[in-house]
Amino acid sequence: MLWVDHASYFGPDRRRKGGLRVLERRRENYAGPAPSLSIALRQLRMRVINAEGHNTRDFIERLRGVALIARAHKEIATSNALASLADALGRSRGDMRQQLYAGLDRAHAVLRAA
Repeated sequence: MLWVDHASYFGPDRRRKGGLRVLERRRENYAGPAPSLSIALRQLRMRVINAEGHNTRDFIERLRGVALIARAHKEIATSNALASLADALGRSRGDMRQQLYAGLDRAHAVLRAA
């Protein structure tokens, strides 16, 4: 599975294998192999500090992307923990950074327990 890690998008490569579309916006090919689950979780933890205000949407997208990586590695419990954390963050209106750290700790604990 090819993966895109860019400032504007984090997730699986959605382009078709048949070549570029006529109005392709991406000039560079940022697709590469998906990061390992442990690296993706560490990168996610480092981005919690910016997960407020208008950056919340980007962090939710990154949470869901890491949940996809966990599911691809057959870590279903970790994937579910990350997806529920993304849902909770999407419903919240305040600063949730402390809850995000706690949720990521739970995801790490589930991963280590497996």
